[in-house]
Amino acid sequence: MTPTPARRRAMPRTGLDVLHQLRVVVRLAGTHSAQLERATGLPGAQLRALHEVAAADGAKVGELAQRLRMHQTTVSNLLNRLESRALVRRDRSPHDRRVVHIHVTAAGRQALRRAPVTARGLLPKVLDEMSAAQLRKVHEGLAVLVDCMGGVDAALAARPCVLPAQRANPRPNQATE
Repeated sequence: MTPTPARRRAMPRTGLDVLHQLRVVVRLAGTHSAQLERATGLPGAQLRALHEVAAADGAKVGELAQRLRMHQTTVSNLLNRLESRALVRRDRSPHDRRVVHIHVTAAGRQALRRAPVTARGLLPKVLDEMSAAQLRKVHEGLAVLVDCMGGVDAALAARPCVLPAQRANPRPNQATE
């Protein structure tokens, strides 16, 4: 029998209970990402980047990196893959040739139309739907966990997550959600 949300809150918490919950979150996100890739042919990180390009059409790479909360090099690699599939295009600014603006193409818009509503990813969708109080609780709990693990390393936080299966079968320059 699955406990109700109220009953789950009343259950005693151990480190193993929390670890189990974290595993469930990771598995749900991974399953969702695999479903998105089957539906669109794009890995989750590329689909999320394409979604952000469409939402901020004409943005610069650095602006997209901020929106995606990723390192600029990682975003450039994602954009290279999207550009090779003709889903985005890069245009140099006529005023400053060093500045590059990213635009979604018709093929990119078509790929987004094929994607489920949760194209940005399951976690961003769920977090966006949480109340301020729920978000605060999740943030505070994760902040405690990060602190106990040694704090935030800005360089580490900017690196993409590489799952064990990807380490065993790496794709060149693979970025994940």
